[in-house]
Amino acid sequence: MRTSSLVVEQARQLAAAGNHAEVIEYLGTRAGRELELSPSLALLYGTAQARLGRHDEGQRWLDRALDQARKRDEQTVERHALNARGALALVSGRIDEAADFCTRALMAASRDGDLATTGRCSNNLGIISHLRGRHAEAIGSWEIAVAAFERAGLAQGVAECRHNLAITYREQGALDRALAEADRAVAQAEAAGDRTLWAMALRGRAEIRVVRGEVGLARRELDLVREIRTRLPNAVAEAEDLRIAAMVLAAEDQLVAAERALREAIGRAEAHHRPLLQAEATRDLCLVLRRSGRKADAQAAARAAKAIFVQLGAEQEIRKLAGQEWGDDFAAELRGSLAPLHAAQELADAGRYADLLAYLSERPQNELEQSPMLALLSSIAHSRLGRLDLGQQWAMVALSRARVQGDRRLELRGLNVCGAIALERGGINEATHFFTRAQEEAMQDNDMATLGRCANNLGIIANMQGDYGRAVGAYTRAIAAYQAAGYDQGVAESHHNLGIAYREQGHLDDAMQAADTAVREAERLGDRRLKAQALAGRAEIRAVRGEPELAVREVEGALA
Repeated sequence: MRTSSLVVEQARQLAAAGNHAEVIEYLGTRAGRELELSPSLALLYGTAQARLGRHDEGQRWLDRALDQARKRDEQTVERHALNARGALALVSGRIDEAADFCTRALMAASRDGDLATTGRCSNNLGIISHLRGRHAEAIGSWEIAVAAFERAGLAQGVAECRHNLAITYREQGALDRALAEADRAVAQAEAAGDRTLWAMALRGRAEIRVVRGEVGLARRELDLVREIRTRLPNAVAEAEDLRIAAMVLAAEDQLVAAERALREAIGRAEAHHRPLLQAEATRDLCLVLRRSGRKADAQAAARAAKAIFVQLGAEQEIRKLAGQEWGDDFAAELRGSLAPLHAAQELADAGRYADLLAYLSERPQNELEQSPMLALLSSIAHSRLGRLDLGQQWAMVALSRARVQGDRRLELRGLNVCGAIALERGGINEATHFFTRAQEEAMQDNDMATLGRCANNLGIIANMQGDYGRAVGAYTRAIAAYQAAGYDQGVAESHHNLGIAYREQGHLDDAMQAADTAVREAERLGDRRLKAQALAGRAEIRAVRGEPELAVREVEGALA
């Protein structure tokens, strides 16, 4: 069934005007099958859901758009869906996932000369750099985004980048420059006719005015924002508005009213799964509480804000929080969490496991035990260096802390690591138990990347047990999950494993087809290790097929 271009165009016009609720209402009248089969409609519908704070529904439809775009080879929609997934991960607090999706979308957009997507991705990557305190990188990304949006003729994109630049200049203390950028953002958003964006730009300018001591002007900006919200309600944006309104109240010494507004903003942010807003409002609350003379309550709020900022990797925010007039001991407590996590992750990403363990050994034991991420990195490092007992011990610590903190994503990762270590130790039943649990919970959470890892590992176990039919089924599920998650490395690895299972079954044509896909994907990714593995796997298939010369050539390619 072909979707009418008129339907797509009408939905795009509504989205361009910031009328996200109307997009949902308009597309909701279409047949469900039509939405599911049209990547363009699924993308518009998922984006609108996400903009209104309905993250689970938004992610479901964006994943559907991505899957359908790949099947139909609609590369433009695929790029847009990748960036939309990155944007959703960003507002949901999954910063590493956001960076991955946006970077992949940016690479594809740059290759294909897609200026609009280049602008969107660069804008999102600028936000990520800003969160991590890398202001120069953030400004560079936004300047690239502005140039791309201007060449593409997208005034709304330019306005959003100007708004983001104003935030960074404000935080650097360059208030005149911040106000100039905010003025341009407001003017461009109003000219574009996007009233949702106009409200955001006005709110951003109001925050700058509060910092400049222009409280009356800030209140006037917020009155305009409230007027817009009466015509275009947006629960998530209204929670952001409350935070800035509380700043105005605090500047007027109305501390009780400011506290009430901030607590309401925190509650709304938590309800709509907006961790950055929740952390920012909690940070502002601790300042109001301290001004009210409630030191213990202020410190409790600061710790709560810090915990969320740590999960987000928001280094700059933690520095700002610690930079308040707390006294040396409490400021040191606030500063002490992010640096080791950042450094440890870099060592793990580089595969420097001995250096990682040496670094972690210098940290206080209770710090490792309290941080699920540091405990998990310790587990991975020990297991990669063959210390499986210690690896298992730290994996269980990570799992326990992740559960206490309610970090579902890290809990699932911990289950998968426990399974991998159990498998290396020869505990097939134990490994199966961990992978199966992780797979079931990943399915409940619609976590496609974890689902792919678990299915792939369960396929390896089935292969070891000689149950090749079950292995083929597991690898096929892994490939589908990895494709839905956009994790191309996993797709290549599971195709390699699928080729092994088919070879063991004697289905050599199917084995060769899977191996060809693994080699092709590894080449496309530029992953030399994975390519060597895939070539070696294909060489084994050629040897079984009675093609010794080709097999030797594959082995030579793998060793090159």
